[in-house]
Amino acid sequence: MADFETCMRNPAGAFGQPEDVVNRSDFSKEQKLKILKQWRYDEYETEVADQENMGADKPDRLGEINNLILQLEE
Repeated sequence: MADFETCMRNPAGAFGQPEDVVNRSDFSKEQKLKILKQWRYDEYETEVADQENMGADKPDRLGEINNLILQLEE
């Protein structure tokens, strides 16, 4: 399993899906939120690039990530 810093650098590479972040028992709630927020930022940047025809086709995970962030923030 990747450590926190590795997960922060590339959340999509460290986890198969956003829910896997929440399921990690060795990360605190704050760490999970940081990773998910980084992943959300990365996904947003990819979406912008896609709109400019610069990116490859990837699944849109923004909604899933946002829902998980809201769950953790409750």
